Amino acid sequence: MKKKFNVKKAEGVCLAKGVTYCEVRLAGCDNGILTFAHRLKRRHYPKDGVLLNDPNEYVLACMKCHQKMEKDPILTRQIFNRLRGAKLE
Repeated sequence: MKKKFNVKKAEGVCLAKGVTYCEVRLAGCDNGILTFAHRLKRRHYPKDGVLLNDPNEYVLACMKCHQKMEKDPILTRQIFNRLRGAKLE
């Protein structure tokens, strides 16, 4: 199921907007292997995957940037606010 959602993300937003690079660009970014970094931990999203595929809920990040975000929720919030805007509650 995870693969199906990743294909939708890649087709729906990344390819449509021509995003084929790390959007995060933190110090040490190598723009290498790209992954989808989410605003929240996956366990906080509904199981149906709809919100998980919302373009405001993920960014394309290299592994180095993704790992830094994973360890620092404040940094993650700052990155998403900069790239996708503040989350509406």
